[in-house]
Amino acid sequence: MVGVRAAGLAAGPMAGFDTAAVEREFFPDGRHRVLLLMNIGRPAPETGRERLPRLAYDEVVTTL
Repeated sequence: MVGVRAAGLAAGPMAGFDTAAVEREFFPDGRHRVLLLMNIGRPAPETGRERLPRLAYDEVVTTL
């Protein structure tokens, strides 16, 4: 997810779906397990929102 966002795309992880159905559809040989689904792309301009403010490095890191 970090890599997708670093590439300038939006990423939205989703949980609460039928993992067995997804595994049957996309991985019928049983070699892979599904943990979550993630939508990746660019949101429409009218639906996007500005990034929320982030804490400064000095506010969250203490060097001992």
